[in-house]
Amino acid sequence: MTTVDARARFDAWTDALVARIAQRPEVVGLVLLGSGAERARLDEWSDHDFYLVVEPDVAERYRQDLSWLPEGPDIVLCPRETGHGLKVVLADGHVLEFAVASLEDVATFAAHHWRVVYDTGPVTSVLEACAARTAHEIAARPAPDLPRAAGLFCSLLLIGVGRARRGELVAANAHVRMYALGELLDLVGALVPADPAALRDGLDPRRRVEDTFPGVGARIGAALDQPVEDCARALLGIAEDVVAPRLPQWPAAGATTVRRTLGWD
Repeated sequence: MTTVDARARFDAWTDALVARIAQRPEVVGLVLLGSGAERARLDEWSDHDFYLVVEPDVAERYRQDLSWLPEGPDIVLCPRETGHGLKVVLADGHVLEFAVASLEDVATFAAHHWRVVYDTGPVTSVLEACAARTAHEIAARPAPDLPRAAGLFCSLLLIGVGRARRGELVAANAHVRMYALGELLDLVGALVPADPAALRDGLDPRRRVEDTFPGVGARIGAALDQPVEDCARALLGIAEDVVAPRLPQWPAAGATTVRRTLGWD
């Protein structure tokens, strides 16, 4: 499917949803999030991520009775994810991630990239306030403790490879590809200059790493495609290349010990 076809399909489904909810007086508005708001990155894998704003007394009914969704492929999965939200998978593979909430509830939600496509009056102004508050909260986030992250990263690689050599591959992969990777991404995000043209995700800075940090992201992706010990060794090499020169407190002795202990010298 081409990008043009994917956008046309996405827009057609959005239009069908708006037409459906516009017939319901208890619906206050519809807010698209994610790639539905950042149309430059719409593709065939884009979910419909949205807030459906309704009157307070019908919100739970709308979470349980999904007859307000457009007619089309059957729903094959609809697990409840949060108090307000569900993940819905249609038979054609299209994914919906949404929250059904009152305007008062939505006023407490985060909003980074958003686009109001149906509004009976107050929704846009509420989202503008949400976005301003969210931007302030993102700016006020405490900086990660980088020496701690670097120490954990090296330690987790050693533990993970030890688990692998013991035969505990599930635990090994969790340590290397989840825990150590998370620390490395925090270090990269704090220290490596980002591509100014990238569409960064302020709510989840671990999204779109390949676009935000093109060279480093490609190397991390290639490392993750390798068997667990090769992956761990590659991740350590990446950290030594791009993090250590930018972090005066880089635990060089610890990294050397990891290499020596694992026979990577």
